[in-house]
Amino acid sequence: MGVGRRQVAVAVTVMLVAVVYVFINNAATSLSLAYSIILAVIQGLTEFLPISSSGHLAAVQLIWPAMQFPGELFEVSVHLGTTAAVLFYYRHLIVKILRGQLDNRIVDGLFSRQWAAYIILASIPTAAIGLGLENLIRGAFQRLDLIALCLALSGIVLMTTSFVARREYTITPLLAIAIGIIQGAAILPGISRSGLTISLALLFGVAHRQAVTFSFLLSVPAILGATLLEGLNFHETITGTEILFANLAFATLSAGAIGYICIGLVHRATSEKWWHRFAWYLWALSAVLAWLALGSS
Repeated sequence: MGVGRRQVAVAVTVMLVAVVYVFINNAATSLSLAYSIILAVIQGLTEFLPISSSGHLAAVQLIWPAMQFPGELFEVSVHLGTTAAVLFYYRHLIVKILRGQLDNRIVDGLFSRQWAAYIILASIPTAAIGLGLENLIRGAFQRLDLIALCLALSGIVLMTTSFVARREYTITPLLAIAIGIIQGAAILPGISRSGLTISLALLFGVAHRQAVTFSFLLSVPAILGATLLEGLNFHETITGTEILFANLAFATLSAGAIGYICIGLVHRATSEKWWHRFAWYLWALSAVLAWLALGSS
């Protein structure tokens, strides 16, 4: 499951069509559009690569206050875009798993019912931790020093995978629960959800393709659940700085298209054994944010 030329071409074409549409229908709001583009690109790049989308978005908005998310509607839109990327990338596998619920056929090393059961099993601790800690960690998004620390810790976890021999084991019920717990910890800005969940599976000898696939399928209920909570808390008003539909459409398509490419890159990184190299980027970014935090204190 790598990134092919056709996949890249489709993603780029979607983005170009969206750009043309937005500029034709919304040329007067280029600044708002520029902010939407930057935030959507960051979301698309960092949601699946093991570098923490929450950490990047929080850091960007702290360093550059003008880049605040333009309301809950925008945040919901970009999350739906990256969720759609997962569903589209794994559409054939998802169909096989759903059809296999009847005869329990084997799909990518696991029985179809195991795929469903393990995703549900892992989602329970994720939801419990997310709901329980949501209010407690809100202040973390306002602290560059804490974001820097979390990024550094994510880098350490990634690097540990380079010291473990490759195995071809499959996910077990206990490992699924452990992955769900560690996914819940990713609510902290700077803790990479994909980085921790995939690395944990690799450290326990799970085959790289299954580790990545399980992590990304598990992200769907997590992201949709978080998005639902944001939607329930929606209180955006229509003002003179409202986010136009064209901007939202472009942001959603951009995040989804870039996210689609990044899913393939993650499969390639784990397959070709350069997954751990993302740690160097995380450590470099952590050092920069720590320096900025010290300078502002």
